[in-house]
Amino acid sequence: MALTLLIIPTKNEHKTIHRVMEEVTALGLDDLHVLVTDDDSIDGTWRTYGTRWAADSERNHLLRRCGPQKGRGYALRESYQWALDHVPRYDFVLEMAGNGTDDPSLVPALIEKLADGCDVVVAERGEGTGGSGAEARRTQSFAKFATGAPVQDVESGFRGYRRGLLEQVVRKLKSKHHEIKAEILAAAVKRGARFGTVPTTARELPSDAYAQGGESGALKLTGLFLRRLTGGV
Repeated sequence: MALTLLIIPTKNEHKTIHRVMEEVTALGLDDLHVLVTDDDSIDGTWRTYGTRWAADSERNHLLRRCGPQKGRGYALRESYQWALDHVPRYDFVLEMAGNGTDDPSLVPALIEKLADGCDVVVAERGEGTGGSGAEARRTQSFAKFATGAPVQDVESGFRGYRRGLLEQVVRKLKSKHHEIKAEILAAAVKRGARFGTVPTTARELPSDAYAQGGESGALKLTGLFLRRLTGGV
């Protein structure tokens, strides 16, 4: 299997990171590494993960972000660059939530799609996801229009990329928060990327988990669409 990095951006997920890591480890994938990118959680997620999982490990890594620029966009942009700079070289880069809502058992399916030639693969949830009811469907429809991506669930943060695509887009990304999910798909469309999807059902948020999810937002999606029109993505 190609060497793969799984990025888990975290914020106050001390109570769930062990469960997530236990499920990832249970996959038994020797060529899968993990990078937990933590926005300096006040509950000590970085300490919890670092002590139990990253200490003395060549496969589990920790990126603790202590500066003022907090948010999913900042965290993922820094994580992508970390992945590209890492030795040995990662061929594929995946990302998933640290609060237990994504199902790690789908990781092999995402890797298989990338190995088969997809540049981007998205774990797509059912209709109405990313929120509730009609409002979530409208957000998803607008996100599809704004990005031009041939996927139904633009707002899914459970996905993977081939290294070559990240090398092309990482320095172009500008998003600070959840809009990075849409921005990177728009950048992939512009570069003629091959897309794939894997069906999934988002799991219920554990009762003791931190609700870190979020959508791109209509205003930021409008800005992204205008960037596409002017060639700025």
